[in-house]
Amino acid sequence: MVYLGDKLLYHNIVPCRGLFILVVMSLVSIFCFKVAISVSFTAPSSVSTEGLEAEGILKWRHSLDNQNQTLMSSWVGNSPCNWTGIACNECRSITNISLSRTGLRGTLYAFSFSSFPSLLSLNLSQNLLYGNIPSSLSNLSKLIYLDLATNQLFGRIPSEIGLLTSLNVLNLDENHMNESIPNEIGSLRSLKVLRLGESSLTGPIPASIWSLGNLTFLFLGSNQLSGTVPQEVLDQLHLQFNNLTGPIPASIGNLANLTVLALLNNTFYGSIPSSLGNLTKLTWLDIQQNQLSGLIPPELGKLTLLFKLGLFLNNLNGSIPGELNNLTNLQNLGVSSNMLSGYLPQEICNGGLLVNFTANDNYFIGSILKSFRNCSSLYRVRLDRNRLTGNISKDLGVYPHELY
Repeated sequence: MVYLGDKLLYHNIVPCRGLFILVVMSLVSIFCFKVAISVSFTAPSSVSTEGLEAEGILKWRHSLDNQNQTLMSSWVGNSPCNWTGIACNECRSITNISLSRTGLRGTLYAFSFSSFPSLLSLNLSQNLLYGNIPSSLSNLSKLIYLDLATNQLFGRIPSEIGLLTSLNVLNLDENHMNESIPNEIGSLRSLKVLRLGESSLTGPIPASIWSLGNLTFLFLGSNQLSGTVPQEVLDQLHLQFNNLTGPIPASIGNLANLTVLALLNNTFYGSIPSSLGNLTKLTWLDIQQNQLSGLIPPELGKLTLLFKLGLFLNNLNGSIPGELNNLTNLQNLGVSSNMLSGYLPQEICNGGLLVNFTANDNYFIGSILKSFRNCSSLYRVRLDRNRLTGNISKDLGVYPHELY
């Protein structure tokens, strides 16, 4: 039996560690060499990958309407890894282009997407880019993150975007796409975040989106989308300000991880599904400005994490269920412009956090003071056009900061 003492063991490990580092460095060198060889098949051998990428960026720079001298003062030579807004891997191939809020104005037509075989992240958001999104964007086969939000891009979202199968995040918010969402987006199986809000999109939401098994955040708000809403697994569902119609599906209550549900300003009709009470992680529920009818389900009282509940401008009737008194984290409650009746909930301020309460344009009865005796947190309240007794200014005057 051989005994390895501390000293002998130490001397044995150090050479192995050095050998390990040497092997890793050798593997990196081999990998970079292979990348260089693959590039050489499509370019003169005298031009390195680094040089090709520098050439691609400079070509796009020269096509822009404006030249941000502060940003681009470092954009000289053939070593883009040292340029502002550029990051590279160990092979000195560009992996990250981050030029958000840099005042760039122009198109993407001269952007040589095929020149960046290692690009993982492209962020050109909050600039003044216009024109179409080129279909050649699909050449960025390794891309994980794409953010072109808050520009002036227009036209269609190219169907070739479905070839970016490694994408985790796609953000095209606040543009002027004014066409339908391509079905090919359903090919982005790795997608976790999809933001297409405020982009003038029209037509139905493609069924293929609902098959994206890794999708956890979907924002399609403030478009002109139509059709119905299926049910799948999400953390946040933003479909506000569209033309969506039909009943809210009861199976939406199966989205156990949902924290935000925003369906406001559509034309959903029918009753509020009691299954919403299963969404116990919800902090924000806004279904105002639809055509919903029937009773407010008492099951909503199970949503104890809720801080916003928007139900106004519907056709709801009956009374506010006492179970809503359980919503002790509630800060905003809006039930105005319905056909609600009965007494206002007397313990709605149990949590001491309620700031905004609007219940105007209903048929509520009873004493104002009795309903709001413990509501010192209130800042804004609307109770006009009901059948309440008492003087709202006098009875609520104990809270001088309130606005009516």
